Amino acid sequence: MKKSFTILLFALAGLSGKSLACSCAGSATFCEAFAGISNAQQPVTNVQIYLGTVSAISSTTVTMLIEKTYFGEDRTAQTLAIERGSSALCILELDNFQPGETFIIVPHKGADGLWRLGTCGVSVLEVINGKVRGPIAPGVSIVELAQFSTIADCGNLGELDLPIQVNPTLTSNEVNITTRLPSSVAIQVTVFDAAGRLVHQAKESAFDENKPIVLDMEAWASGMYFVRMDLLGRRKTVKVVKIDD
Repeated sequence: MKKSFTILLFALAGLSGKSLACSCAGSATFCEAFAGISNAQQPVTNVQIYLGTVSAISSTTVTMLIEKTYFGEDRTAQTLAIERGSSALCILELDNFQPGETFIIVPHKGADGLWRLGTCGVSVLEVINGKVRGPIAPGVSIVELAQFSTIADCGNLGELDLPIQVNPTLTSNEVNITTRLPSSVAIQVTVFDAAGRLVHQAKESAFDENKPIVLDMEAWASGMYFVRMDLLGRRKTVKVVKIDD
């Protein structure tokens, strides 16, 4: 994970007021960028994540009504004026922001007190008909708005969990590992017994909602096992009990 987030990058590259060509590199998805913040060794401040709807536009600003605060300073039910920028300065021009349209945004407040959105990395996601669209997380480009804060790899954004399920957790033969991810991702499955001994380990390079993983436990001794799954830079462990027929 990159520890530099899009906001920090364009703050350095674009908010100085100098006419410099934009040259920066950001994380490929929203959640990877946010995970870089939550995992940073040094605290990262001045980061805000809002859900807002455009209420007015002018030649210099776009005004949004903030409907929800996901992270940072709570501005729910307040308006936020965002300055139009220049791609040459790593600042979004906001040409696609129109009244009535809804977005999830990651604005940065500059030293001049003005709010802007950067072009380095992912600082904007569209919300259309109740669905968030865009580069949300690896393998995830669309999700219900109500589920947005639970998508994998979003650092400490809301109540987080990996989008995978293990069923049944009490079995005499096999366990199915499934996901709601529409696009394929790599996963490693590791199983330990109650004594911590490695029992099983396998990698799957193309795990998605149409390709469940079947863990055959029929020949294993009865007892408690821990199924550990690593994907999208995160880890989830589920306890499974094997019983005899």
